[in-house]
Amino acid sequence: MRESKPNRSGPRREPATGALLRERALRALLAVDLQEQGSQSALNQALAAEPPLPLNDRRLCTELVYGVLRRQRALDRWIAPACQRGLYDMAPAVLAALRLGAYQLCELQRVPAYAAVDATVEACKSVAELPAKAVGFVHAVLRQLARQAADGQLPDRDDLPPWIDQRVGDLARDLGLNADELRQAFLGMAPLHLHAVTPRGFEGLRESDIPLAELAVPGTAQAPSEALHHPDFAKHFVAQDAASAAITEWLEPGPGQTILEVAAGRGVKSACLAAAGADVTALDLAPGKLAEAEGLAQQLGAPLHQTLVADATQPLPLGDAQFDAVLVDAPCSGLGTLRRRPEIRHRRRAADLVGLTQIQDQIADQAARHVRPGGILLLATCSIADEEGPQWCQRFTAKHPEFKLDPGALPWLQPLLTGPGWLRTHPLQDGMDGFFAARLRRDPK
Repeated sequence: MRESKPNRSGPRREPATGALLRERALRALLAVDLQEQGSQSALNQALAAEPPLPLNDRRLCTELVYGVLRRQRALDRWIAPACQRGLYDMAPAVLAALRLGAYQLCELQRVPAYAAVDATVEACKSVAELPAKAVGFVHAVLRQLARQAADGQLPDRDDLPPWIDQRVGDLARDLGLNADELRQAFLGMAPLHLHAVTPRGFEGLRESDIPLAELAVPGTAQAPSEALHHPDFAKHFVAQDAASAAITEWLEPGPGQTILEVAAGRGVKSACLAAAGADVTALDLAPGKLAEAEGLAQQLGAPLHQTLVADATQPLPLGDAQFDAVLVDAPCSGLGTLRRRPEIRHRRRAADLVGLTQIQDQIADQAARHVRPGGILLLATCSIADEEGPQWCQRFTAKHPEFKLDPGALPWLQPLLTGPGWLRTHPLQDGMDGFFAARLRRDPK
C-alpha cells in the first residue's frame, strides 16, 4: 500500500453510519485479539449484526479490519511514542481503538482526519470494554497522531516479523523471483477469486454484467466483491483462491472416482470435487466444519458420500477401504495466506513449525494406507515454508518408496510447477495465495 497523508479537504461530516461501521470493525478486532477468532469469522460476525450496514460501509469496515491487522506491527511502533507509558500494560480494547484510528490517519487518504478521529471516538462510546476515561485517552492520542500524519510523520513499512520475512525471501530465491516484489505482494490485499463448479458456471455473473478476469487455472476468475451477493454464489460457483482450485483440478475429478479428503476443514475442496462428479468422503476433527462442508455440497447439488469425524494423526476409521485418490489438506502455519488471514503474522512463531511438521508427517502416513495401488496421493499445504512443502514431500517419499512423484502433463499446470514437479504458487502469479502441493502415485503392484 502506498504512503499517504490524510485528506483534510471539505467541510462535510460523515453520515451517521460512520461510527457504527467503526464500532463493528472494533468489535471484530477485539474478537480476533481476545477470543482468538479468525479474522474472516470475526468480520462476518460483525457484519451480520443488526442493523445491517449499507454496502459501501461494509466495504470500509472490511478494509479497516484487514488493514489494521496487516499493519499492526508498524502501527504499534507509531502509536507508542504518543502514549506516556508507551503500550506497556495497555488494555487490549484501548490499543485496538488506537490502531483502528491510526490506520485511517495514515492509510485512508479519502477519509478526512477529523472524520476518522471523531467517528472512531464515537464508536468507542458503544464498546463496553472502553470506559469514558479510556475514550478520552483515545481521543487525545488520535488527535496527536493526526497532527503527526499531517506533518508527514507516518509509520514505517516493516509489517512482517523477521522470521516470516526471511521465509518470503527464501521462496523468492528458490523460485527466482524479485524478493521485494514478492514481499510487497504478500503485504497487500488478496483479490477475490471464484471457482466455477457447475455447467452454468459464471453465466449468471456475465448476464448481470459483473466483470470477470479469467485466470490460468481452469474454471477460475477474479471478480469484484459484488459477485458474492449474486444468486448463483455457492450454487454454481464458490469463493476459492485459484491456488486452492488448482489442487482440486489437479486431481482431475470425475464421475465414478472415489476421493478421500483428509483434514477437509470447511470442505470447499471436497464440495468442488463432489460437484465434478466424484464420490467424496470428507474427514476432519471438527464436527462443525464438516457440517459446513455438507451444507456447501448440498447447495452445489452434489452431496458428499460421507463425512467422518476423526483425528487424522491416528488410524482412520475406514477399515481396509482404499480410494482412487486421497487429498491431504494438512494443518499448517498458513504462511501462504497472509493477505487473507493477516492475524497469522501475529500468532505464529517459527517454533510452531516443529510441531506442525510432525502432525503433517503423521497425517500423511495414515492417509497413505488408504490409497489403492496405482492411485493418487496429493499432499497440500497453504504455506511457503520449506518444512511444510518440499521437505515434507521428501520426508514422506523417503519413508514410503512405493509413492513416486507424478505431476502429469496438464498444460495449464506446467507454469505452476517447480523442482521435480511440485506445485508452488505465490501472489505474483494471478494474485494467488502461496500453496505447496505434490501429486504422488502409488506403485500399482
